[in-house]
Amino acid sequence: MNKVILCLCLCGISIHISAQQYSYVQYNSGSGAPFDQVSTVLQDQAGFIWIGSQNGLYRFDGIHFDLYSIHTKSQFVHQLHEREDQLLFVNDMGIYQIDDLLSQPKVIPLIEGTINETAGLPFYPNDFAPAKDQEIWLTQSNHSVGRLQQEDFKTYPFSKTDKAQKLGIHKDSKGGIWVLSPLDGLFYFDKAANTFKKKLNIKNGNALLIHKDYLLVGNDALRVYKIQENKPQLIKTIELDDDLITAMYADENDQYVIGTRKGKLFMVSDLNDPPQTIYGANEAHRVEELDFGPINEIYVTTDSKSNNDKLWVCSETGLWLLQQRFFKTVKNLPLNNPISIAMGNQGKAWAPINYLFEISPNQDEFTARPIFDNLQATAVAQDKAGFLWVTTANPKVELLKYDKNRIVKRYDDFHERGETIFNLFPDSKGNLWFCQAPLNKPIIGIAKIDEKGAITYYDETKGFASRILAIKESARGEIYAAGIGEKSYLYRFDPVEDQFVNLSPALPFTAMLNFEAHDLTVDDSGVVWLATTDGLLRYDGEKITLIQNDILGQEEVRGVTHYSNNNIWISTATKGLVFHQQNTSTVLGETEGLPAVISAYRCITTDDQGRLWAGTAEGLVYSRMSAATLPYSNPPRIRKIMINQRVLPEGFNEVLKIKKSQELNLYFTNLSFPARNVQYQYRLLSKEDRQIMLEEQLWQSNGNNNSLSLSQIELGNYYIELRAKQPGGYQWSKPLEIQLNVFLPLYLQTWFIYSSIGLLVLFISYYFRFYVRRRFNRLQQVLKYSNEKLAIKEAQLHQKIQEFEEQQEELDSANSNIHTLELFIKEIPKKASWNDIITAMGKAVNQSSDINAFEIAFKVKNEIVHKGFSNQERSGYTFRSKSFNIKTSITCWAMANNQEVLINDFNKEHTMYIEEKAAYRFNSLLFIPFTLENDQPVVLCAYSIQKNQFDPNDLVMFRILAQFICFSIHEEITKEV
Repeated sequence: MNKVILCLCLCGISIHISAQQYSYVQYNSGSGAPFDQVSTVLQDQAGFIWIGSQNGLYRFDGIHFDLYSIHTKSQFVHQLHEREDQLLFVNDMGIYQIDDLLSQPKVIPLIEGTINETAGLPFYPNDFAPAKDQEIWLTQSNHSVGRLQQEDFKTYPFSKTDKAQKLGIHKDSKGGIWVLSPLDGLFYFDKAANTFKKKLNIKNGNALLIHKDYLLVGNDALRVYKIQENKPQLIKTIELDDDLITAMYADENDQYVIGTRKGKLFMVSDLNDPPQTIYGANEAHRVEELDFGPINEIYVTTDSKSNNDKLWVCSETGLWLLQQRFFKTVKNLPLNNPISIAMGNQGKAWAPINYLFEISPNQDEFTARPIFDNLQATAVAQDKAGFLWVTTANPKVELLKYDKNRIVKRYDDFHERGETIFNLFPDSKGNLWFCQAPLNKPIIGIAKIDEKGAITYYDETKGFASRILAIKESARGEIYAAGIGEKSYLYRFDPVEDQFVNLSPALPFTAMLNFEAHDLTVDDSGVVWLATTDGLLRYDGEKITLIQNDILGQEEVRGVTHYSNNNIWISTATKGLVFHQQNTSTVLGETEGLPAVISAYRCITTDDQGRLWAGTAEGLVYSRMSAATLPYSNPPRIRKIMINQRVLPEGFNEVLKIKKSQELNLYFTNLSFPARNVQYQYRLLSKEDRQIMLEEQLWQSNGNNNSLSLSQIELGNYYIELRAKQPGGYQWSKPLEIQLNVFLPLYLQTWFIYSSIGLLVLFISYYFRFYVRRRFNRLQQVLKYSNEKLAIKEAQLHQKIQEFEEQQEELDSANSNIHTLELFIKEIPKKASWNDIITAMGKAVNQSSDINAFEIAFKVKNEIVHKGFSNQERSGYTFRSKSFNIKTSITCWAMANNQEVLINDFNKEHTMYIEEKAAYRFNSLLFIPFTLENDQPVVLCAYSIQKNQFDPNDLVMFRILAQFICFSIHEEITKEV
């Protein structure tokens, strides 16, 4: 493939190229695909892509190409269409139907032709259009049109021309059939006359498209017609330069994508505007004119989760996939480091990149232009009154106030104070706060210009102890400032005292170098997020926390902003942009459209449409759509399961069962396009632990590997969870869950081994007895032949018999002992009683220094009964009952609401659940409700005299204890127990 690389790499400034830019992937034999020429493509309801090529029909899941036309007479597939829950495709020899798309697709021939023209059969069909009542219209290579209707095939001679050519066919919104002939023009099927009638005398028509009430014909120009009473009326002609249109597609927004014989691709967004060339751009600085080769078909799919269109191009060089990336750069804006970004009214924005640029919306993109006579700006902001504030340091430090491009106020007395004013922040009260860089001595604090234009400096006398780098306002109007120093990095403004209060808690880590808070934001719940030299910090009003996960850690963060749903965006020093939601993070980099992964300081914000704006070392970007949240990736789909290299049949049971010694192999994909950089993670959770696992615990990376191998798993019941993350601005998917049972085979189980040994002993005993009898008979025969040795042999025989009898007695004694032991074991009860439970727990209380009492509480009619053990009672055992009342008893409240209760100070906390009561001798209480096997509700209660004796770990321990009691007890607890 020849590519024309359009790269503008100037030493100082790189200018953005105006064009439709898409990232792209090409599928052909060079990239591992089983084809080179692609005629047609279609996506089914399950999300699979079906590809018609010169080598057959393939179903594509993003990684694998599965052939489905192996049993058809021809492998050259020309066209695909969807009909209800089926697919139809046509090849050189006929038309076929694909059933059971969502389970096991099956190809069924509807009608097949021969290599010779035969009445009642198709002849080399190359295109078709499904119509009403299961009717199908086919174009054929002998310049005719066929009609398949209830297994009856009829041919309509199209015109007097018999030259072989490819006809175009399309159905309009009313079911009418239109046919385009390159030699004879445009025809319409007249049902009354049962023939095709000529509507337009147009030559070299190669492409036909009907969209709503418009009919488009492509040849050396794009001709757009309005259909009125089956008569096309020309409304627009768009000429091409020495090329022929071969493919067209229209989306729901009335945008047209045009492909040509010379491999050009255009977008027509407005019929009154010239077509826009579509270029390839897999990098922000690299724009390529793609050489598609002759284009056969264009198809568009839409990702329902991200609302991102994917453009599929079928051509003589393979199948191309194009899509716009998550971030876009601003037209005409230098691809350099922006110092800041300010959002304004009417969708406008401003960015100082050496000069000050005004950024304005233009259809679906933004365009920049320099303003204010190429003023060299260092910071910019628009206040609530609409005034634009700009700072400059050339020729001296100044702060300028503009009203409609006219300076209305000039502040020029900051030159002696320090260097550049690098940060401006207008608050909701009309004040403008600003930060200035020091010159020869440190600048402590910050400055403010109020609505009347008066300047106030906030320094050591106003509560500051360090230099300030950023200032932000919360939704409640609170002003926060962030700056330098481990003990002076966070302040809050006190408007009553007109000074700042140092909030800086002790850092929960050792700072690596000089600690700085570069930026901050305050979410709608009042939580302060800090972008610092040592990572992302979260301050909730009491403590400061370092955010740590597989993406974020103690590494520099340069900017931070938030959305109203409290989702956070972070610009990092070397990783690009990071989306943070609850306890998970997703990183976005150059694959998603960033020019560089190095971020600018304090240059990240959102506009009123929800778009995210961020500055990088090589330019400013914005998200194509709202970035308030990121869509979830498609979950993994199982392609194949193998156990010890044996493939499981499709439709396996919900629970996979394997032996401990066997190896389990899973093969999967996630139906995303492209899928070459999809990341996977997995975890293996025991069924018992799964309920208490945190969402992000124990995930293990599988990289971009589409298979997973597990072996030597311990016995038990498990859940295998798989999740995927697509590139392009997606979060981790919801996990795919597979239940797994690992068991020992029968011959390795203990009872089977002991039974086998017992049978072997019995067999040996039986055989030994049989052998003795044979030996005895032989001795009797010998005695008949030798009377002289009779006495000796009889003595020997009696001696042998005696020895064998002694051995038999020993064996019988051993068998008796084994039998007695077996009976003894069987007498041990398998189910413990409630008395056993209470006695065992009583011993636990006596040996514990933390727990003073426990009880089992249960309901009997309208009473709540408590039974248990307490080291505060003389007898040790407790038994009490009272009326069941959820307003006066925490036990009743826990049982009625089926909620666990943890109290560490009874006097302060019990009113959260019940009415206020007098002092209680126990201060720490724990209540765990659970249900017995017979559905009887029970509450496990634990008590301690001391305060603060129970924590969440104790809650988990008693929860497990409750589950053990539930599994051990199979009888109802009553007062008589």
